[in-house]
Amino acid sequence: MIRTPSFFRVLTLTALTCGAVLFAGPVARAERTPPPPIAELQNPVRTDTAISIGVTEGLPLDIRFDAMKEAALSYGARGGLAWRTWEIRNELENTSDYMDKVFDFRQLLIAAPSGLLIEPPIVSEQENALLIEAGGQSAAVSDRVYSISANAKIVATARVWRNYLERDWGKVAPPPDVLLPETPEEKERWANWVQIGWERGVEQADEIFQADLQALSADYQGMVRYRMLLAQDMVSQPYALHVDRGVTGGGDVMRVGDRAVQITGKPELKPGSDTWLPASR
Repeated sequence: MIRTPSFFRVLTLTALTCGAVLFAGPVARAERTPPPPIAELQNPVRTDTAISIGVTEGLPLDIRFDAMKEAALSYGARGGLAWRTWEIRNELENTSDYMDKVFDFRQLLIAAPSGLLIEPPIVSEQENALLIEAGGQSAAVSDRVYSISANAKIVATARVWRNYLERDWGKVAPPPDVLLPETPEEKERWANWVQIGWERGVEQADEIFQADLQALSADYQGMVRYRMLLAQDMVSQPYALHVDRGVTGGGDVMRVGDRAVQITGKPELKPGSDTWLPASR
């Protein structure tokens, strides 16, 4: 289970503020093999039985321990990152229907000629903004500041939340056999080092997920905000030019029924407040 309580809190807030719309459930996904558990990392098995204690007998004990420590910490961190990410993906899969409803980017797209689609801009909002200039000699305070962080663009399909949240770190490769523990003392230290690295990896996975979730929520809400501002005539709509070019090319390549679509007018914020419409309209 995802232990960070802000996961569902953010999703619920988004659902309430954005008005999610239902659509078909996710595509069936193949079973994923779980990463190795921590116990397997703490008790590694050599892949090359020919390597013996004699290989490292010439190394000073402190140098060997330092090398083993770095290897164990890295191994544990990569293992914890992979394991926690796998847990998060399973939890997302269990809530995929809900995620599909909350983050339905398809409902925000704008139809364009030739079956193409225009993705709306992402508009950010900052409340009670303060700007101090001229070495503190002047200041400006605004109730709200809107900015277009990413403008409209032509797309073939809508974004999906999976592209933001689903990560795969690949196989957790073990360290070289020469760095694996051999004596009881080394094995005890190795297990402790792996535990420390594992906990760091788990923490990193949670931090990455929260950052990805915030990026997803910000982009989705930014597009919803654009649609709301458009309804209030506070921002312009995109304009696309469609040109039927007929038959083009020749020689090795010829295109029949060739059509071009280009955005000729990007949305812009409209400062003329006398033309704005009420938010409830």
